Amino acid sequence: MDRARQTARAHASRLTGEGIGGVERRLDLRARGAAVAIVALGLAARLLAARRSFVDPDETLHDWLARPDSFLELYQRSLPDAHPPLFVLLLHFWRPVVKSGWQLCLLSVAFGTAFLWAAWRWARTLFGETAALATLALLAFLPTVVLVSAELRAYPIALFFIASALAALENGLEKSSPRWIALSGALFTLALLTDYLALRFWAGALAYAAVRFVAERRPAVLLRTWAIGQAAFAAVFVFLYASQISKLRGSGIEKYAQDDWLRASYLQRGEGALRFVARQTVSLFQFLFASPAAAAVAGILVLLGIGFLAARRSPAVILLSVPFGIAVAGGLLRLYPYGGTRHSIDLALFACVSLGVALARLGGNRIGVALVLAVALFPAALAAGW
Repeated sequence: MDRARQTARAHASRLTGEGIGGVERRLDLRARGAAVAIVALGLAARLLAARRSFVDPDETLHDWLARPDSFLELYQRSLPDAHPPLFVLLLHFWRPVVKSGWQLCLLSVAFGTAFLWAAWRWARTLFGETAALATLALLAFLPTVVLVSAELRAYPIALFFIASALAALENGLEKSSPRWIALSGALFTLALLTDYLALRFWAGALAYAAVRFVAERRPAVLLRTWAIGQAAFAAVFVFLYASQISKLRGSGIEKYAQDDWLRASYLQRGEGALRFVARQTVSLFQFLFASPAAAAVAGILVLLGIGFLAARRSPAVILLSVPFGIAVAGGLLRLYPYGGTRHSIDLALFACVSLGVALARLGGNRIGVALVLAVALFPAALAAGW
């Protein structure tokens, strides 16, 4: 009798385990289906935004930079520009594929859409399914992110490399995989070669990974692989600094940005630092969320999200806070513009992830509730010129 009872219990336990596994698989498929649907809608929004009858002067410049037949001439043309050369190189190969005009922007649309998937994968691994889907919805439909992803600029490509690097880093740490860690280092380097704003997220990831390595027992090969990746990134930065950044410091284009075009985004002589940070942070959130009301709500939720992570003593607080701190420092030190312009578009990832964490917590980790709350932040979406 006892043996029969034990056999029945074992069978019931096995069925229960299989049932739980089946439920988990169904939930995973539903979440993936929701993510695919959101990404598809995000792609549609970006395609609509890309079909414009005008071309921005900056986009015209990028097209001109990518025209030379010689790689040497192309590289030399890119040096006076305020961006690294990888975007121009990619555009050089893309130009023969499509006709001129708005179709050139399909390169940005493709990378901007791939960025959504990479950001979801990263947020899902680190913050959970509900927070990841809320983050994805925000990034897919926020008007500013959509419009930047539909322009002939380096930002969507850099965002894709950044999100992919963060996802690879998290996979590497979770699985103790040297291959994922090496891929993360390579992707961060590609992001740096695309746009200098990658420095902010690299610094955050550097501090985050260092804390994880100190707090957790990791194979020595994992640490060596990570260190090699950081050294390679630093070497590329030194090369870029010597060949391009150092020549831009004090140049006419920098002075024009600091004193005219982007004057508000740099701390000016006689202006208080706290006043500058407060004003430009408000400007940043209004830029990202398209209306003062949505910006105010988003700012509160971002602080709540960071607070929830800090209360759990999650190292992710470092990962999300350091890029923001470096952005503020860049404006205060007059090194890089900070505020409501596309030069701070990378901070949309920081803001949306923090928002996703807050919405997931406030919604009791119910996906539907979190998505409804996220959509409530889009009051100005239709007025953004899609």
